[in-house]
Amino acid sequence: MMPLSTPRNSCGCPKLYMAAGLAFSFCTSFAATQPVRLQCQLFAGGEDHQLVFLPTVSPYTVKPTDLERFRFKAVVSQSLGHIEHIKITVSYRTAPQALILQQATYLPPFVFNQTLTGRQQLYSPNLGRELTYDCSLRGAP
Repeated sequence: MMPLSTPRNSCGCPKLYMAAGLAFSFCTSFAATQPVRLQCQLFAGGEDHQLVFLPTVSPYTVKPTDLERFRFKAVVSQSLGHIEHIKITVSYRTAPQALILQQATYLPPFVFNQTLTGRQQLYSPNLGRELTYDCSLRGAP
């Protein structure tokens, strides 16, 4: 007659599940602490650029970014902890002043971690220079 014994788990599965659960909870809590930001991938003048724009309560202080002959400006307007709107302006720098090629305003509700703008392609009025961009909201809503 064989003695009765308690079954042993030699594979360590409960420990593995616990470790996976801790890793998942760490990753989700880390993602939840990420600040909301507008992340844009741009291509101009044969170079890739990645720009990040944080929410601001004073949109007039946001400076544009110069890329070759293009000027790119994204403003994420925030009030009372919520994003009111996002405004993206692309202009072409000419001698007397900049020529606005596109100005787009995005209003709530916003989709996070997916494309906000879709792929945008803009061309300069002379020589056909190209600027391509795609922006998305990242972080926790």
